[in-house]
Amino acid sequence: MKRTIAACMTAAIAVSYSSKLHAEEAFIAPLVEQSVLLDVDAGNFVVIVGERGHILISEDGKSFKQVEVPSQSTLTATTIVGDNIWAVGHDAVILHSPDKGETWQVQNFQPELQRPFLDVLFFTAEHGIAIGAYGLFYRTTDGGENWAAERHASLLDPYDLEYLESVREESEAFYQQELESILPHLNRVTGSASTLYLAGEAGLLASSTDEGKTWQRYTVDYTGSFFDIKPLDETTVLAVGLRGNVFVSRDNQNWDYINTCSTSTLNSIYVGNDNQVFALGNNGILVSAERPFETSYHDPYASPSNCEPAKGVATQQVADKAALLNAVSFKGQTIAVTANGIKTLTLE
Repeated sequence: MKRTIAACMTAAIAVSYSSKLHAEEAFIAPLVEQSVLLDVDAGNFVVIVGERGHILISEDGKSFKQVEVPSQSTLTATTIVGDNIWAVGHDAVILHSPDKGETWQVQNFQPELQRPFLDVLFFTAEHGIAIGAYGLFYRTTDGGENWAAERHASLLDPYDLEYLESVREESEAFYQQELESILPHLNRVTGSASTLYLAGEAGLLASSTDEGKTWQRYTVDYTGSFFDIKPLDETTVLAVGLRGNVFVSRDNQNWDYINTCSTSTLNSIYVGNDNQVFALGNNGILVSAERPFETSYHDPYASPSNCEPAKGVATQQVADKAALLNAVSFKGQTIAVTANGIKTLTLE
C-alpha cells in the first residue's frame, strides 16, 4: 500500500465556559427504554445513549436507569474507560462522567458548526479522539478538559487529494478552506492505540499506527458509505455499510466482497462465539457469517432476484423490524440498541 502523502492539519479549538452553558438538561422520559437509542458500550456496567440527550446506565444489564444530563442534543456514540464515560453527538457535543454516569459535564458544545460527532474512542482516561460529519476530528490528551481539531487530508480519495495539492501550490488559505469542505463523513473508529481502523463515506476505509495522527487509506472496490470496521484477529478486518455490503481484508491485502443478498444498510459488527460474526442492520436485519469467510465476485448491478449468498452467510429479521444500531456482550447477554429501544438478542 502507498505511504500516506498528506499529513493532518491541526488547529487548536478553545471551548469557552460560556459555550458550555448553552446546553439544556435532558428530559427524563418515562418510556426512554423504548425510544430511539443509538449506541451502547459495556465495561463493569452498561451505558446506552440516544435521541434528546438520553443516557441510561445499568449494573446488571437488565434494569436501566436514565440519568440527568446537561444536554438535549441527540447522542450518537459512547465509550467507557474505567469509571469514566464519554458521549458525543449532535451540536458537536461531548459529555463526560467521571463516576459511572452519576454526574455529567459538558466538555464541548458548538451548535454553530452544524456537524455531529458520530463516534468516540479513548486509548486511556486522558487520551481520546472524537470523529464525525465532514471530517470532524477532535483530540484530547487531558481527559477532555481541552479538545483540539485536526484535519486529515490523507482520508480523501486520491483524486480529491491530487486536486487539493494543486490548490495548495496557489494558496494555503484556499487549500484549508477546500479541505474543510470536501472531507468525508467519518462514521466509526475502532481498534487500539497500536492500530486504529476508520470507516466513512464514499468508500472510506483507513488505518493508523500512531493513534490517528496520520492515516493510510485503503483501496476498496466500493464507493458507498461504510458504517463499521472491526479487526477480528491479527490478520482479519471486516467492514460493513450501505445496501448490505460486507468486505473483508486478510493479511493486510485486498478487500474482498462477501455477498449477503441483503440490501438493508448494515450499521455495526458484533462478534459472537464459535467463529460467527453478525452485522446489525436497518429493517431489523441481522446477517450472520461463519468464519473462515467465503468471498464473492462483486457485481454492484447484479439482480437480487437470483442472488446466492456466500457460503456460511444467513439473514434473519427481528419481529418488530426496527433498525438495529449496535450491540454488546454483558454478563452472558447480548444487549442491542434499536430504533425501538433496548433489545436482548438471541444469536445462533
